[in-house]
Amino acid sequence: MSLHFFSAAFRPEGEAERQRAVEALPPIAPDDPVLRELLEEVRRVLCTPIAMLTVTDGEIQRMVGALGVEPVVLPRAIAFCAHTIAAADGMMSVPDLRLDPRFSANPLVTGGPRARYYTGVVVRNGAFPVGALCGLDQRPHGPASFRQRAQMRRLAEAVAEHIGAVDSRD
Repeated sequence: MSLHFFSAAFRPEGEAERQRAVEALPPIAPDDPVLRELLEEVRRVLCTPIAMLTVTDGEIQRMVGALGVEPVVLPRAIAFCAHTIAAADGMMSVPDLRLDPRFSANPLVTGGPRARYYTGVVVRNGAFPVGALCGLDQRPHGPASFRQRAQMRRLAEAVAEHIGAVDSRD
């Protein structure tokens, strides 16, 4: 018998302030047509069948908007988006999750939904990363291109504005 481990994400600096920013978010309607169109754009940009808006709230990750998958609540420890919100540049792209030692034994990779590709970018409320806008696929992709990364950042800003997150530049 062999044991396999995956890496849970580090907590971003200022976790208590980040959690307060999550709690300050207004309610997000999952059937919002503007949010749905933004998620459709994520699918087009990344060429993925799945697009999600997630919020990392305490020890859980909530899918507050999703296309291509039923929204669920996941433990933060297994959520790819928890890595994204902790990333220094606020973005993470993994061409093949099975080949990345952080994720190869993750139950989302080894079991359902058998995720293979992930690209996500932080959604901020003010200065704090409260969640992520991401795309997933069950097949590997190449790394996200410079253009895809720029488009995802633009979409994350549009999502933050739409859901009523406070702009830190005000």
